[in-house]
Amino acid sequence: MTQAAWTREGVPVDAGTFPIAAWEELKRSATVGDFVMPCCKAPAVLKTSINGLPFFAHLSDECATAPETVWHQDGKASVLAALLGMGIQGRDEAPGRSPSGGRWEADVLFSVNGRTFAIELQRSYQNLRDFLRRQERYTASSVECYWLVRHETFFTLGKATSRLALKRDFNNTWPEGGIGTGMLPELPVAVLDTTDTPRVLFGLGKSATVAVWLAGVIDGSFQYRGGAWNLG
Repeated sequence: MTQAAWTREGVPVDAGTFPIAAWEELKRSATVGDFVMPCCKAPAVLKTSINGLPFFAHLSDECATAPETVWHQDGKASVLAALLGMGIQGRDEAPGRSPSGGRWEADVLFSVNGRTFAIELQRSYQNLRDFLRRQERYTASSVECYWLVRHETFFTLGKATSRLALKRDFNNTWPEGGIGTGMLPELPVAVLDTTDTPRVLFGLGKSATVAVWLAGVIDGSFQYRGGAWNLG
């Protein structure tokens, strides 16, 4: 199950934006093939959970797509659908090139008021130096990059960033009050939870919908404070 899917024309749709009456009407009027799952492009059916939450599900058998790909595709669809709901046109797998000639491909790329943003979704392990290298490539291209990762990836990354922060910023002495999540000011990272209603988790136990988090990215209220990236 997923909250975001694609129409047959390739438009991202967020089920969570529908009032329940409108969702039930869409369920009655939709035909097979009107919507497809983001993970495998198989036909999707519209459903409502016992808690009244709208969602999309596979028409027949469970998806055989690898778990990493499912999370990645569901995450991209959620981001693109949230952007569309904000009146912003995003592009997925958008290529670019830095001034030095290095190539990159953003999972989601969009522009607002003359600024360009990349949203990168990283489910599997990636070394800290690769996070920083890719971040620097975007910075050199005048692109503001923000990362969404899985819980496990966030914890693993946090160990590496904490070690670097302690050595670089605190002379290997644990500061009074701790170092928050241990994340770095030059590397904006949050957790994307795609189960049930997709949410972005950040700071110390805080969360927001994908749309609210994106709005914070755009207006600058998603900031680095006290050792953690937080929405103000």
